[in-house]
Amino acid sequence: MAGGAVVAAAAAARKQRLERVLEGFRVAGATAPERGRSLANLGLAPSAEVDELMRAGVIIAGDQRSTWYLDEAAYVAFRDSRSRRQGLRVALAVALALLAAVLGWLSVALHSR
Repeated sequence: MAGGAVVAAAAAARKQRLERVLEGFRVAGATAPERGRSLANLGLAPSAEVDELMRAGVIIAGDQRSTWYLDEAAYVAFRDSRSRRQGLRVALAVALALLAAVLGWLSVALHSR
C-alpha cells in the first residue's frame, strides 16, 4: 500500500471512530448538561477521540458527577475549524510543490547557459 493510501486509510478510520463517539451521545440523548451520561452508560471507553473532543470543548461535564454530554454547537465549530486547517495544509502543499518545480526549472535554465 502506498504511503498516501496508508494515510488516507488511517484518516478514514479515525473519522469513523469520531463518528461512533458522537453517535453514542446523540442516540442516548446526552446533548444537554441535565441529560449527561457516563461513558460506560454510552457504551464508550476512554480513547484518543474522546480525549480530543473533551479538550476541544465538544464533550462537556454534565450536571451529575462523572457524566458527560455532547455540545452540538461546539462540535460544528470544531468540525469547521478542522476543515479550514485541512484546506490550508493542502494549499501549502500545492504551493511548496509549485515552488520546488519553479526552483528546479530555474536551476536547469541557469545551468544550461
